[in-house]
Amino acid sequence: MAKDSKAAKSRRIRRGAENVIMVCLALIIIISGWKIYTILHGYSSNRQVYENISSQTQSLGFTGDIDFDKLRAINPDVIGWVYYEDTVIDYPIVQGSDNSKYLYTLFDGSEGGFGTLFADAATEHPFRQFNTIVYGHHMRDGSMFAPLKKLTDRSYCDEHPVIEIITPEGKFHMQIWAFLNEPADSQIYTTNIDDKEKRRDYLELVEDLAVYTTDVKVSESDRLVILSTCAYEYQDARYMVVGRLEPWEGEDIDMDYDDDTGSGGDAGDEEG
Repeated sequence: MAKDSKAAKSRRIRRGAENVIMVCLALIIIISGWKIYTILHGYSSNRQVYENISSQTQSLGFTGDIDFDKLRAINPDVIGWVYYEDTVIDYPIVQGSDNSKYLYTLFDGSEGGFGTLFADAATEHPFRQFNTIVYGHHMRDGSMFAPLKKLTDRSYCDEHPVIEIITPEGKFHMQIWAFLNEPADSQIYTTNIDDKEKRRDYLELVEDLAVYTTDVKVSESDRLVILSTCAYEYQDARYMVVGRLEPWEGEDIDMDYDDDTGSGGDAGDEEG
């Protein structure tokens, strides 16, 4: 009888332990499922914001005709639009008072992990001076600046050599010149370069650090744009795509700009 009692007690303990384990596993599954749902719902909500903005300002898809009056009514910080054919990059660009404002603020002012593409806050004359740096997240669902990773493959750059930059001033082709994989504290994160000698030094630095450069010719009198996002090859890595602005055919744009001084830094973020 004693042995039977001990065996029954042992079975009860074992069943109790199994029940506790099953409850714990169920809780883990529920919590994990909720987290996944929350992340996916956030992605979906963020994408919807930008789809709505795009439909309000580009009724026929990207043609280069951006309604900046409508964009300013939504967000007066808007300074441009970027489009990269065959990718999801089709977004407004803003400039905030600092490099943290738009890390987790969507274009319409709501909170969201996508944030907004933004020019370095230190830039005096975005897209009108020697170089303009634009930051954006590398989202894991492939949105925002995530497609820049495609340019790690030189053949992709050869097939897609132009990114479109539209500003209130006019329409530009961004002819891709260089692709870099640099740390967040790279010297490339400098803007408002004040004289021709320093500009030449900057161009040489980009060329020295580049993973590759293309046949695009650049000089100290050009306007450059640097698109920057997180890379995940090593801690605090960044992808940078450097290109020269060239007006669309028929665009009458004065490409001269003033010398300005100052420097900006990279924007830290969770997704890049």
